[in-house]
Amino acid sequence: MGGGMGQRKGFKVTDAERKVRVGIAVEHLADLKKKTIIKFKLPEGEDIFFQTRDGIPIRAEDEFLGLPAQTLLIWVRKGERAETDAEILYRTIREVNFDFLTTGEKVAEFFTEQMKSNVYSLAKVLKEMDDDKAKASTKEGDPDWFQGVESRAKTKEEYMFRRSQDRIKKYFYATKDDLLKNRDLPAERVHELCATLSAALKDARYFGAYFDRRDAAAMCTPHGDFQCQGRWDAPACRYRLAHVINPYRSYEERIVFQTWNLDHRIERSRCIIPAIAHALDADARLDCERIFEDLFTDHNLKLVHIVCHDKTAHTPPDFNRYIKLKS
Repeated sequence: MGGGMGQRKGFKVTDAERKVRVGIAVEHLADLKKKTIIKFKLPEGEDIFFQTRDGIPIRAEDEFLGLPAQTLLIWVRKGERAETDAEILYRTIREVNFDFLTTGEKVAEFFTEQMKSNVYSLAKVLKEMDDDKAKASTKEGDPDWFQGVESRAKTKEEYMFRRSQDRIKKYFYATKDDLLKNRDLPAERVHELCATLSAALKDARYFGAYFDRRDAAAMCTPHGDFQCQGRWDAPACRYRLAHVINPYRSYEERIVFQTWNLDHRIERSRCIIPAIAHALDADARLDCERIFEDLFTDHNLKLVHIVCHDKTAHTPPDFNRYIKLKS
């Protein structure tokens, strides 16, 4: 592992509201936490963690050491999260808030005109961008696309692969946290289940292929076009012509793609977690394969435009869904 003694690296650190930004040079993640608490005058021992501007949590030392120097990191308290660049942009679109606009010339031109506060007009602007740029893969071929990319990814495909992994990892850690905070559940069995899911995810490479246009399992075309798959209860998107995006084409489109959701048909928090908890509480034999499939695979996940992301309750939980019948 890198980052030995004397190998300090500088980072930019800000709070969730991005009002204050300071430079901090450290060797390890623990050093960063300690110095951040001091710099931001937080109570000693405050439980904080860090995320990138794309919303990627930095939980482990190897993840931290792999970040390039001068990466912007946002500190948040436990149980909280900061808005990503994409969420700020989407809020900008809805509220027509010119002060937040920092996302490039094309989008700046778009905001100088009278417009409707929705994403359809933005989609039109994005579609007018040079489609030939989408074919480029490396930083040399399309340097503008790599603005703000805080990773060691050498190609667009590698970057998108990791962003897909990040979304799946987020579901894993959220599931683990939700189960562990339920004190009524047997902690040993929760850890055993999480270890099983973690091993299977590693074997599947955390489904990075979903956003990697080189892979046959990708949710996009080989060119990089993603089509909204429609609301959780619909066979297809009702806005098929409008809800298409190619994050490989431009920096702006890459940012806006972060507002698209990998949405669970069978909801994770309202259905999957309660059903797992019921099976654990009943000391039943768990159907780990089905849990894995529902949490992380496209059997239960749909890629949807933010307009098609229905946040209301989908269906009532099936509490016996993950109880494996004895043969």
